[in-house]
Amino acid sequence: MVNRKPLCIAAAVALVTTAAAGQVPAISESAVVGPSTEAVTRVITLKERGFPDGFEIAGLSGSREIYFPIPADAGAQNLRLVLPYRTDSSFNSRRALSIEVGGKTLYTTALPDGFSEGVIDVPINASLIEQGFLAARIVYSGAITEDRCVDQRLSAAYLSFAGSGGLRAQLDGASLTRVASLAAAMPTAIDVDLPAGASAAQTAAALTLMLGGVDARLAGNRRTNPAFGEGWQVSRVIFSDPASPALSVQREAGEPVLQIGGEDPVASARLLRSRWNALVASPAAGSAQRNAGAAATTLTVGDLGGDTSIQNVVDRGQWNVAIPTAAVPAGQRMTGMVVDVAAAEDGGTTRPVIAVLLNGVLLASAEAEDDGRTRLDVDFPQGLTTSRNNLEVSVARQPAGGDCKFAPQGYPAQLLPSSHVKLDPVGTVADFSDLPTVLNGGFTLVMPGADALGPVASLLGALANGEGAVTVSYSDMPEAGAVVYVGDQAPAGTDPIVRFDQGAVTIDGENGQTLLDAEAIGELTTVQLLEQGGRTVVWIKPGADFAALATSASPPVLSYGNVAFLAGDQLDFAFHNARERLIDIRYPEENTFSQFLSRYRLWLIGLGWLLVTLGFVYLLRRVIVANKTKD
Repeated sequence: MVNRKPLCIAAAVALVTTAAAGQVPAISESAVVGPSTEAVTRVITLKERGFPDGFEIAGLSGSREIYFPIPADAGAQNLRLVLPYRTDSSFNSRRALSIEVGGKTLYTTALPDGFSEGVIDVPINASLIEQGFLAARIVYSGAITEDRCVDQRLSAAYLSFAGSGGLRAQLDGASLTRVASLAAAMPTAIDVDLPAGASAAQTAAALTLMLGGVDARLAGNRRTNPAFGEGWQVSRVIFSDPASPALSVQREAGEPVLQIGGEDPVASARLLRSRWNALVASPAAGSAQRNAGAAATTLTVGDLGGDTSIQNVVDRGQWNVAIPTAAVPAGQRMTGMVVDVAAAEDGGTTRPVIAVLLNGVLLASAEAEDDGRTRLDVDFPQGLTTSRNNLEVSVARQPAGGDCKFAPQGYPAQLLPSSHVKLDPVGTVADFSDLPTVLNGGFTLVMPGADALGPVASLLGALANGEGAVTVSYSDMPEAGAVVYVGDQAPAGTDPIVRFDQGAVTIDGENGQTLLDAEAIGELTTVQLLEQGGRTVVWIKPGADFAALATSASPPVLSYGNVAFLAGDQLDFAFHNARERLIDIRYPEENTFSQFLSRYRLWLIGLGWLLVTLGFVYLLRRVIVANKTKD
């Protein structure tokens, strides 16, 4: 779950301080085009809050906390929590659902036996909004019978909510005429509308908005529109000439539109991408202090938007945190995890057991400490981390049982926000999953034209966070810095792993079996991780279906290897040339001596050993014969 609760109001001043230093454009709060100030219906879905497929609570107990961002000065009215749900139970049971908002119970109902589905619609008073967020807590509980020793794991009951549900609110149109308020209230899904003949700076700004794995696309590349009712669910960003304000607000079709202008549109895009943009409108920001130039050196569960809610654990509680490598600070790599868990004592003789898993691999487990807080320091085995990682932390208790004397009782446990990823300076960039450590520090995209921006942004979205300086060039290679190069020919000064200047190419596997023939490779998009004068270069050779990446609902994520072949928006084959010793890159049209040696190198090595052995045996025989003759 994405929990963007304010961690530190002081960070808002970083934006103001940076703007004063010339790193962030000055915002024109009065630059509003169009007099319309009609109310805007904002729809914040569970999908937008980090539950793309909704969420499910299994068994007979559980809870979820969801934070909906509502700026304090947005003038929100007519708030309604609309949640489509589905539930079922294999046995007759007594189950209940309650919804708490701002610490107050606003809704409670009994769930029927068997399968049922419907929509929960709860009106909410705007006074329950605190510090720019509306905190909703969903509590699910039940029991099979009145017996006190029922094992809830046998109930096969569940309660699930669709990702299309969420919060509906009417926002005051006048408040959304200010850039800061609009940036805090705008949906995370963004349509970026580049003008015809966009400049390299405007294209770089659009790319910056589309990095970091967010739901941002070029206008027209979104396959389906939001299906949950009417309302403002997709933001729109447009561009204007350099003479326009750096950031301003317009109104189109009754919805606010953010316009980027000025001499440096990339700086405006980086400001919008900042995780502190929602705090710019906070009235408490004026008294805080922060070093605007300080680089991030830590990565906590709070930074990742992980679920740190308190759970009442009867037998087992679980927290999942997504750790994309794009979130890792530039120049750093993930080496381990420090997990802090607080588990209340239950008075029993058996302590709770805490387990930590990464990508389904058990890394550590330990009994909870007596003082209520347990710290587990784990290292990540080499090769376990990928471009997208899932951390799972669980707390397991042994419920009292036996003679049915005690009713099942839950005790609170929590994954603490102080849990953090251990970071070390990056070494050699060997795999695609290492690219964020380089690209997050800034890079240059070299491509023949703006038409390639959509596919490239879709491919790089999970490999860079957009916080570093991003530039675009339509022709020349920069003299320094990481480069993403799009073209049919390899960048000058690089040594491609798979070459396309030696005629047809095939990829063979064990026993000479062809994995990819020349015709297939000619149609596929090829991505290679190269080096040029000590800097990293990513070469993308577009294939026949390269444009399909721009509209893909689930773009491929490059992770393992330094060569990848893509069929449309699907990863067809990837390998690392230094590790895959059974992978043979062949050029059938080239019959050079080097090709001969490469193709028959194993046979030649064996023949060489045989000749050396025969020579040694012959020499040894001559020595023995000479000694016998002398005797």
